[in-house]
Formats: sequence, C-alpha cells, structure tokens
Amino acid sequence: MFQNIRAMRVSDQIVSQIQCQIVEGKLTEGQRLPNETDLSQQFGVSRASVREALSVMESKGIVERHKNGGTFLCRFCLETILKAIDIPRKPDIEMFEDLYEARELLEIKVAELACRRADELDLMKIERTLRLMQESVDRNDSGIDSDILFHQCIAMATKNQVIAGMVRSLGTTMKEMRVRTLAYPGRLAKCLQEHRDIYLAIKNRDEKACCSLMEQHFGEVAKIRAAMQLQRKNDPPRKKPEKV
Repeated sequence: MFQNIRAMRVSDQIVSQIQCQIVEGKLTEGQRLPNETDLSQQFGVSRASVREALSVMESKGIVERHKNGGTFLCRFCLETILKAIDIPRKPDIEMFEDLYEARELLEIKVAELACRRADELDLMKIERTLRLMQESVDRNDSGIDSDILFHQCIAMATKNQVIAGMVRSLGTTMKEMRVRTLAYPGRLAKCLQEHRDIYLAIKNRDEKACCSLMEQHFGEVAKIRAAMQLQRKNDPPRKKPEKV
C-alpha cells in the first residue's frame, strides 16, 4: 500500500526546489539568485548545504557563478532540466534494485524479439548452453557461466547489437548476486528447467508463452533474493573475537 521512505540529502532537496521553480516559470534564465546567506535563511539550512547545491547545479549547467559575485541562472537552463535524467543519488543497495528491475524489463522484451528473429544457429547456441548447465548440475559447480551464456545467446538472437551489449553489461554487472542465487538449495536444477522451457517457447515462436516464462524466471529469482535478505536479518550478529 505504501512506498518506502527515502531520505534525501539536504543539497538534493535544494536543487529539486530550485528546478521546480524554473519549470513552473517562477525563476527564469539570466535571473540572479539570492546570495548563499539569504538562500540558507530561506531554506532553513546551513550555508554549506546551499554551497553544495549550487555546485551541483553549476556542474549541470543550470547556474553560473560570476567572478565579480553573484549566481545566475544559465541560458537554456529550462531545456537543460527537461533533458536531464535527474534522479537523486541512491545507496548501492537501491542502485542494485534499479539494475535488477532494468534487466528484468529488458530481457522479457528480448525474449519476445528472439522468438521472431532466432535462426537455426541461434537455437543451436541456446540449446548448447542448456547442456553446459546440465553438466554444471552433474558436477555440482556454480553454473554461472552457462547461465550468463544462455541469456546472452537469447540477446544475440535478436540480431540487435545494442540490445546484446546491454544484456551483456547488465548480466556481468550483477554476476556476484547471480552466483549467490544459483547457489541457493535446489536453484540450479530448477533454473535449468526454466531455461529449457524458455528455449522451447523460442523454438516454437510462441512470444506470449516466452514472455510469461521469462517473467516467471525472474520472479523465482526475486523470491530467493527476498528469502536471502530475510535470513540475513534473522541471523544473530557475529561476536567479535575477544582480545587476549
């Protein structure tokens, strides 16, 4: 029902407020902003936070500082704001969630496109990764290489080099987490079966089934990640070794 509350840095809030004023037309290009002391009083924050916010906006090309004093809104500052992907800085754990979400959305559409464009060589490559994962199950190793290759071969089947590069980049960035989820009890064998089902859907050109199967595939991983996080929370804290 409710969304998580995320704490924002004071400087980010200042930047956000000034940008909103520009978008609303209450501040216009070339306009001089109050000095740091006045801004800190208006915002009810320290001068250091104001200084940091102004530095951020200067680096983005929203404001410019003149040597003879004064901070002014840059020309085309509105266009700069509208074009920017302006998301507050996030902790690493939240950035990982963003990566995971991006990968899931991308690969579901990738699977759909692979159903339309995969040729016989693509199908043979994907099938070969299934055999490699079976060998990993038999040897009881991580299976991470065959897992990465499976998703990469599907991406290559789209015949789109940009998509293939994006899948490769996201997949390798998240390799460490993929190793941990594959190591979850029984996961590797189940993952293999999910891969086989996805492969058959691509082979049969069944786009709807393939998208559904890929979505379920990521859903299973999400369940494991949630279980791992819960387990970490419930684990008793480790005792520090006593000094001799």
